[in-house]
Amino acid sequence: MNLLKSLALIALFIPAIGSAQNTDADLNPKDPKAKAILDELRDKVMGFDSFKADLEYTLVNKAAGLNETQKGSLMMKGKKKYKVAMAGREIYCDGETVWTFLPEEGELQIADLPDEDDEEGNLMNPANVFNMYENGFKYRHDGTSNAAGVSLDQISMFPMQPEGKPFHTIVVYIDNQKKELSKMVVKAKDGNTYSYQLKNFEGNIGAKDSDFVFNEDNADDVIDLRE
Repeated sequence: MNLLKSLALIALFIPAIGSAQNTDADLNPKDPKAKAILDELRDKVMGFDSFKADLEYTLVNKAAGLNETQKGSLMMKGKKKYKVAMAGREIYCDGETVWTFLPEEGELQIADLPDEDDEEGNLMNPANVFNMYENGFKYRHDGTSNAAGVSLDQISMFPMQPEGKPFHTIVVYIDNQKKELSKMVVKAKDGNTYSYQLKNFEGNIGAKDSDFVFNEDNADDVIDLRE
């Protein structure tokens, strides 16, 4: 599953809260407290003209003996311009074109920006992390936890139509003082757990439009997928 690979190492000292299983009957589809926190996070991040952060990404599958961690970075301007470096690839988007560059192979893929209703095609857009709860999810506030002296709100999200989704649960941890996303955990149906942690978040960094355009001369092999 490629869900948000643009976004980490699990904060080992954050305990799991609310381990009991909930059924659809006792789950508030739109927990007001959770919604208020998610709205605050979305409004703060989308209020910046640009932002950047470091990323840590971890894949864990205990049954398969997997525990892999990678580091990267992201930068964003507005809602459609972004640059993500992660897992041996660099992704640039200027709001119209998406360049995916594999430095080790020197290979570059060029594609049109997917339509807004193309869920799979827009997974790499970091903006979707902050507004995905608005459509197609139930969610609840599971309490607070403490990591390295930072108080975090824990919110669990569940797809309303889980059929066909590669995951069953997304858990986000939000710094309730800074109103910043600290960590997101995606629990997949195949037993994989993907964790993404944001560090060194900075807003209003004065990013230029040119920061989101890849220089195609740096590629040895160019694959143009545009229609």
